[in-house]
Amino acid sequence: MIQGKKRYGKVIALLLCAAFLLSGPIEPLHVYANLDPALFDDDASSTASSTASSAAAKPATEVKNTNPQDKYQAQIDKINDKLEDLSEEKKEIEKSINEAKTAKEKELATKNYIDQQITVTQGEIGLLQERIALLEENIVQKEEDIVTKQADIDLKYEQFKKRLRALQLSDDATTLGLILGASDFADFLSKTETVTSIAEHDRALMRELTAQRLSLEKDKESLEQDKAKILSDKDQTEQRKQTLNVQLNAAAVAAYNFEKMEKEYLADLQKNQAQTKAMESELDSIYKQIEWDKNPYIGGAMAWPVPGFTKISSPYGSRFGGKDFHTGMDIAGTGIYGKNIVAANAGTVKFVNWSYSPGRGYGIYLIVDHGGGTTTLYGHCSNILVSVGDQVAKGQAIAQVGSTGWSTGPHLHFEVRLNGTHTNPYPYVTGG
Repeated sequence: MIQGKKRYGKVIALLLCAAFLLSGPIEPLHVYANLDPALFDDDASSTASSTASSAAAKPATEVKNTNPQDKYQAQIDKINDKLEDLSEEKKEIEKSINEAKTAKEKELATKNYIDQQITVTQGEIGLLQERIALLEENIVQKEEDIVTKQADIDLKYEQFKKRLRALQLSDDATTLGLILGASDFADFLSKTETVTSIAEHDRALMRELTAQRLSLEKDKESLEQDKAKILSDKDQTEQRKQTLNVQLNAAAVAAYNFEKMEKEYLADLQKNQAQTKAMESELDSIYKQIEWDKNPYIGGAMAWPVPGFTKISSPYGSRFGGKDFHTGMDIAGTGIYGKNIVAANAGTVKFVNWSYSPGRGYGIYLIVDHGGGTTTLYGHCSNILVSVGDQVAKGQAIAQVGSTGWSTGPHLHFEVRLNGTHTNPYPYVTGG
């Protein structure tokens, strides 16, 4: 009976051996079953722990890394949209100029739109510089990420080579070696389970290395694309700066011409008088809607609104042979275009107008309240540097000289009003 059981046991063992042998060689890394566990337990456990920790932290890491990238892309998209809007605006300006039928009309159209062209070009330069700054910041972050990823890849690759070296040092690289190396069947099953787990870990490591390498290559490619974009943006910026210089020179050359303005006004007197009346009605309506400061006038003499330029090209009062009444005074001079306009006195910005029709009205202008019903108006600006509600100090830059609206050249139309009624501004800025 005992001998029968032994024979039966040998048959079972042989059948098991045959089954395993027929199944072919085991995964090469199963050889660790016959190695000293101390050779790999710490490394495997630390790697597994690292992988597990990485997996557990992955959602948080993704959120942390995704948000800045999403924010960056949103900023880039916003800049691109603004650049596209400016491009469309530039096309509309060019279309309006090209629609002029005669040389005189084209000259007038070019003059009327020069401020808009300068504003568009300045806007493009600002946006391109902003995009360059974002790209440079993103490149720095990408370079740091690439270094980190490369270090992680190098570490995992060293771990992988360590396992391969261990494999080469072992002679038991087959299923037969695993079976013969086991002390009993239970030991065989235990070692099989252990090495299967380790082998799966190593396969996962190889997959991770492959994915990381592909990700790294993608990052490097994206980095080069960003660097190319910076070079392109810098070239475009230089081109826009050259265009801006041409536009600024054109604006500076276009001197304020009072005689030309008079001829234009009298050439279509009825139409121009109607426009002047409409402008006055518009201002009256604006002054009635504004909630003025109840405090008394801030006091003191007002500052000259365009420092360094004292020529009054058109004073307050009747002009054009009595056909028009000028409600302010015009300050002009060679090179005045783009110069700072300062607040004549301390006060609060109550109104800012950016919308205008070329050849009509005061163009871009603003109104400042100085208390006690005393206000100042600054017209034909090329740019405004403050916003409604801002508190401004006497002599603070609030706008820049332009030629927007009805204007034959760069100048400032300056008004002083008392409770909404215009008055001669000259005595206020000269202490007279």
